[in-house]
This record gives sequence, C-alpha cells and structure tokens, in this order.
Amino acid sequence: MSGLGLLAVVALVAGCSSSSTSSSTSSPAAQTAVSGASSGGTHPDAYRGVLGTAPTAAVPPKPGALAWVVSCGQSVPTCAAPAQAAVDAAQAAGWTAKLCDGQLNPQGWSACIRQGISAKATGIIVIGQDCDSFQAALREAKAAGIPTIGAGGNDCDISGGTKLYSAVVQNLADVTAEQWWRRIGALQADWIIDRTSGKAQVLSLEFTDSIWGGWIQGGFTAELATCAGCKVLDTLQVGNADVAGGQLPQKFATALLKAPTANAVNVPLDGWFFAGLSQAVQSSGRADQLAVIGNFGEQGNLDLIRKGNGEDATVGFSAPWIGWAGVDALARVLAHQPVLPAGVGLQVIDSTHNLPAQGASFAYSPTIDYQSAYRKDWSRG
Repeated sequence: MSGLGLLAVVALVAGCSSSSTSSSTSSPAAQTAVSGASSGGTHPDAYRGVLGTAPTAAVPPKPGALAWVVSCGQSVPTCAAPAQAAVDAAQAAGWTAKLCDGQLNPQGWSACIRQGISAKATGIIVIGQDCDSFQAALREAKAAGIPTIGAGGNDCDISGGTKLYSAVVQNLADVTAEQWWRRIGALQADWIIDRTSGKAQVLSLEFTDSIWGGWIQGGFTAELATCAGCKVLDTLQVGNADVAGGQLPQKFATALLKAPTANAVNVPLDGWFFAGLSQAVQSSGRADQLAVIGNFGEQGNLDLIRKGNGEDATVGFSAPWIGWAGVDALARVLAHQPVLPAGVGLQVIDSTHNLPAQGASFAYSPTIDYQSAYRKDWSRG
C-alpha cells in the first residue's frame, strides 16, 4: 500500500471529525447491547457484540433520481467497498448512480461534490468523510438545493447550530458516534480479558490524529479497568506521520522491548498491520505470547488472523451496509421523512469465532440480511 493509501486508512468508515454525536429523530432500529466486562473469565458478549437491524419503515424512492456517490478514495477497500455498495443500493432503489473518486484528499472530495452539483444530482452521498475539510463545497450544494448525506462521517458544528450535511448515517439506535467508537475499544478489552484469563498486561496503541482514536482508547481503558488483574503497561501514541514515514514498526518494537511482561496489544486500525506492524509482531520473538486485536475487519486482516500472521482478532463491522444506509438516508430526506438508524453493529472476530470462509468478507453472525430489508422498504414506499 502506498503512503497515501496508508494515510487513507485513518479516514475510514466513520470519519475523524470533532463532532461527537450522530442523532436521529425517528424510532430506533432494534439492537442488542454488549455488557460490561468482569474481572476475568469468558466474555461471550465480545463475540455476540452489539447488533442492529435495518429500518423497516417504508419510504418511496424519488422517481428518476441521480445519486452522486463520493468515495473517500477508491484505492483503499475501506472507501471502495461502501462506495460501490451505495451505487448498488441506488440502482436497487430504481435510481441512476454515479461514483466519483475523491482520491484520498480534501481537494478530491470537494471536486467530486462540485461535479455532482454541475451534473444536477438529486442528492450527493459522501462516503467515509466528515465535513470539516470541504465545507465550501457542501455549502455550494446546499445553496443549489441538493441534499448531501454523510455515510460514515460526522457533520460540522457551525455557529448557530447550522449543519452542513442534510443528514448523516447513525450506525446504531440511541448510540452517538462517540459511543459507537468507545464500544469498539470496550470490545477489544473484553476479548483481551478473555484471552489472558483476566491477567492482561497491555501495550496499548492509540491513534492521535483523529478524535475517534481517543474514543477507542477511552472505551478500551475504561473496560479494561473493570478487570482487577489487568493493566495497561504503556500507551504508544501513533500518528499519520509514523505510518506514512515507516516509523511505526520500529516504534512498536522499541515499546515492546520496554514492556517485557506485555501479553496483549490493542491496535485501533487494521491498516497498520500492513504498514509493518504485522511483521514487527512476528519478528519480536513473542508473537505466541501476545494477544493482538485490531479494528475494522477488512478481508486482508481476516487472512492475517486465519494464518496467525501477527493479528489474532479484530472488531468487525459491515462497511457495505453503511453504503446502503446512505442511500436509505437520501431516500428519506427526499421524501421528507426522518432518517432512521441504520443498525450497523460490531462483533469480535478471531480464528474460532465469526471468521468467514477464506476469500469472503465479514458478515454478522447470525446473518443479517440488511439488503433485503432495504429493498422491501423501498418497494413498499
């Protein structure tokens, strides 16, 4: 993966804004909650995770609509998968869909939005990005009367309470964006507590270049603190420059040497394993003694877990579901309906739990057929 591609890993499905909430004015989708950790023992809830269901309220898709899908960057799967899913979903709704590659930078995202305005799109769906770095383009869309949807990103808090996105996808009912990311950290902690039989000594990696990196870390440390025999030995702070510049493997190796009793590692971004972290774990001579968990559940990381190549588990969620939810949100905005929570949940994946067949993408267990649910909503509209 190129340096730019590595940077893109940090701007994935849920964005990196300073906004801490994602709200809905509608009735929630059903979901199951993850319970807190104990001082040790098993944590079945880590594998059950927190699950939701797609909305079941009918909405009529606007006839003849053109959905303009802005991908955060087609060169990385975490942008390409939900972007293509949004295109597929728009077509399933009877719309024409066009995909524009934002090429992993604010200029690209702005250009794609402006192309949608020029094309007189019925609505614009922005995949995986908060609004902070392309506010002007969103203002232009608003002025043109074109609704914009943040699918996997948060809105900007403008003075006077003004929002720039017409709506954003809320992953789970009654769960803010901050709470959703904190649950990821809590699930990582639950798995580590279980894997170490309540005796975790953790080298913790924290992503410093986004607010949600801190949210994951906060959820992780709070949950680990419920385990009497567990401790964070050291927190290694990692930023974009460390990843893009190739310093991450050496920083990790040095931190691991300074923590000789560490038996667990939590990593906020699965993409870091392909930035040398996987090899660093394997080269440490302690791979068999370390319980290592990541986050996002991309197919390449599932292969690492399957082969035992420096990653033992990850917190997974469905990126394509977010693309379908973006189309549903646009349909509801166009129909002057409240946007409903999408139901995008979280589950821990390891070599013996929730791991799909080789070559297959992650899917929830039990299986959730969200696409059929959306198709039914749109056909009944």
